[in-house]
Amino acid sequence: MDDRYSPVRALSRGLEVLAELNRCGRATPAQIAKSTGIDRTTTYRLLATLERDGYVGRSPSDDRYVLSPAVRSLSEGFNETDEISGIVARELGILLADVHWPSDFMTFEMGQMIIRETTHRFSPYSIHRAMVGRPRPLLFSAAGRAVLAANPERERNEMLSVAKGTGALSGSQAEIQQMVAYLLNDYEKRGYAWSVGGTESHISAIALPVIRGDRVAGGLNIVFFRSALSIDAAVERFLPIMRERVREIELQLLEGKPANPGFALKS
Repeated sequence: MDDRYSPVRALSRGLEVLAELNRCGRATPAQIAKSTGIDRTTTYRLLATLERDGYVGRSPSDDRYVLSPAVRSLSEGFNETDEISGIVARELGILLADVHWPSDFMTFEMGQMIIRETTHRFSPYSIHRAMVGRPRPLLFSAAGRAVLAANPERERNEMLSVAKGTGALSGSQAEIQQMVAYLLNDYEKRGYAWSVGGTESHISAIALPVIRGDRVAGGLNIVFFRSALSIDAAVERFLPIMRERVREIELQLLEGKPANPGFALKS
């Protein structure tokens, strides 16, 4: 949270009113004031403003306030990836404090892995800053390999088909299947995915899948310079810590904890 600016109390109270109507379905101003602890005069003003802006209305049957369909528009841009990213962001910050090398959380989209959260801008060892939204190859990034390995065969084949169809993956079907078979066997033996020079010639990475219920939500990596660490050295130093953070992410996703966007660190 940015502490440079004072919070807008009226906005917070307006959101409280919306949250209370969402909880109870319909209510009078007096009921809302009692439930939220906001004085009645302010409650009336907030409701009048929300009604004018189209977010609440009064029921014709009993004149109580109810939410209007416009409220749904406030959440239409929020999807499952946003929810997961909010949880992942804080855990990446904790991971960074332990390993110092940057980490990324990626999801599969249109044949590629897309970086959704990252600690590059906070890491003392990163030469990159603006990484969110950047694509990474499905078969040649550690996170992509982790996601492929963790998915069932049907989903894995669909991902490869999409990647092939969008031009994000080249090679013959036989070559691709041979590579995938090697990656699956390697992942089964090691319990993690890795890449050396897969996205940039001087960069290596190790990665784990993030599982939500019975689905693969994405892949989480740690990236480092090839000249600084071997894969084995990185695994020995970082993999146990990495597993802890992935387990915590999966636990929060399973418990349905609300997302808490932002790193535990400040720039």
